[in-house]
Amino acid sequence: MSILAASEQGNPLSMFIWLALIAVAFYFFLIRPQKKRQQEQAKMQSALHPGSRVVTSSGIYGTVLDSDEGDILLEIAEGVEVRVMAQAVLRVIEEVEFVDEESADADADAESDEDADKPAEGGVELTKGDADDAPAKPQTSDKA
Repeated sequence: MSILAASEQGNPLSMFIWLALIAVAFYFFLIRPQKKRQQEQAKMQSALHPGSRVVTSSGIYGTVLDSDEGDILLEIAEGVEVRVMAQAVLRVIEEVEFVDEESADADADAESDEDADKPAEGGVELTKGDADDAPAKPQTSDKA
């Protein structure tokens, strides 16, 4: 009887191994990535300097004007300043090159003029058709 009872219980060492594997899995899938994110966040917050464009966790875009002990002064519009905690900064925005609309429109017009002079190669010419070419609308009956 004691032999059967021992085999049904299983080896206590195997239970310990399973618990250890679960603990290791928790470490690699939950604890380690969280620590890594915290380190990256702290590094990003310490690297904030005046002139940096940032987004806060509440979705406010701003430019860093000054940083003090744990908080920063953001300019969110011209002449509008807000003081927030440094932990509220979600990310730093990379500088984006802005394109002047007038020069972009002029460039687009110049390209379209060049394309209009070239004959289409294997393309289909699209023209606006007459009203007679439009498909007829299906007839609906008013019978109830």
